[in-house]
Amino acid sequence: MTLAAVAALAIMRFNKLKLTFVLAPIILGLGLLGVWRLKQNAQPKIIKMAFGSPWKSIHPGLQHTLIGDLTLSNQFEALIGFNESGTYVPLAAKEWTISPDYKVFTFKIDKSKKFSDGVQLSAKHFKQAWESALKLEPQSSVSSVLDVLYKLEGFSNFEKTGVLSGVKVIDDATLELRFATPFRMALEHLSGNRYSAFREVDKKFIGTGAYILEEMGPELLKLTPNQYYPTPAKDSIELSVVTAHDSVKSLSDEKIDVMAYAIGGAIPESLKDHSELSIIVGQDALHRALYPNSRPGRFFHRKEMRQALQFLISKYLKSNPHALGNLQFTSVDPQVYLPLQKGRLDEEIVDKILARGESHVAELISIAKKNPPVLIETEEFSLRPMLEALGVSISPKSRVVSKSELIALIYSGEEADLIPGSFGVASG
Repeated sequence: MTLAAVAALAIMRFNKLKLTFVLAPIILGLGLLGVWRLKQNAQPKIIKMAFGSPWKSIHPGLQHTLIGDLTLSNQFEALIGFNESGTYVPLAAKEWTISPDYKVFTFKIDKSKKFSDGVQLSAKHFKQAWESALKLEPQSSVSSVLDVLYKLEGFSNFEKTGVLSGVKVIDDATLELRFATPFRMALEHLSGNRYSAFREVDKKFIGTGAYILEEMGPELLKLTPNQYYPTPAKDSIELSVVTAHDSVKSLSDEKIDVMAYAIGGAIPESLKDHSELSIIVGQDALHRALYPNSRPGRFFHRKEMRQALQFLISKYLKSNPHALGNLQFTSVDPQVYLPLQKGRLDEEIVDKILARGESHVAELISIAKKNPPVLIETEEFSLRPMLEALGVSISPKSRVVSKSELIALIYSGEEADLIPGSFGVASG
């Protein structure tokens, strides 16, 4: 179930001059990064921007975070992307065809694209990039590019051959992907920047995007315009990391011009008190979610226990909207992410679905007293106070871990019965 689900995409600082805000000529999937201050007839300058968390890696093959995906969008381009309506649009591929059995995807590469050293993009660059990325040591629990590549024909032989036989370069402009089984979600996965084309030049990785990324420190990037991009930007960007908690002060103190992709629920004060700041709210959100372990033998294996917990928490948050902290840009929504249907269910229907758990609440509390569930969480997002207020006992084996360890525990499914985590939805 989702607990909170709206994020502020960007907060900007105005000054006393007459300023105009524009969108940078960059494609970022659905994230908002390029918003800046411009004086009329202004000379090129450096715009200071910040994200609320680090990008981790600027290598496409190692990208494994939402912020990493947004950051890399400035230098690298996947085959396709999304527009503001959630529709697939061309990026490095001009067009594509899909076989009736969803096994063969053929992309026509846009050969007018050029890397930042002037080299023309071709189909071979994608094959080379993906094969190179598969050989890297992952920085996350699993290899970042496996979501698509393990489904390709011949993938089982990759460790021996080092070649993806299911990726075929028909000619410079034609890339063919052959999957062992139907893969209806292929386009959605391939839109991620982990599947971008890249080349290594002078021990640096370059792409065909609007900017060139250069690491100036552990959490500081300089973005300079790629002059080979069809509509080159005039300004450079200095991208740093500022927590959402410190964002308002950093903007007011003029340390940064734009706080991009700020999670509203973590902003410590109301922006109504800061007339010099402007905010853009979008639907690309970090959603707080609750992951119950439903494996056989675990506390939440029975559906009734999961329903009871969902009912308890939904009811509690309606009465205590600030139980999870400052929620000025967040809302509680049990149906925020419905991937297999259009639109939303009527609220009356949702209430009836949630009410199914009410009759199992007493049983949940009783069983938890005898055999309490193991709760694994981070300091940033803790459910313990709420669960204890609801009368749900927590195992003494419960503990607080780092974000990276939390993700590994979600994948393993071995230790925790309940994990509060998060997920991102690029929806407009």
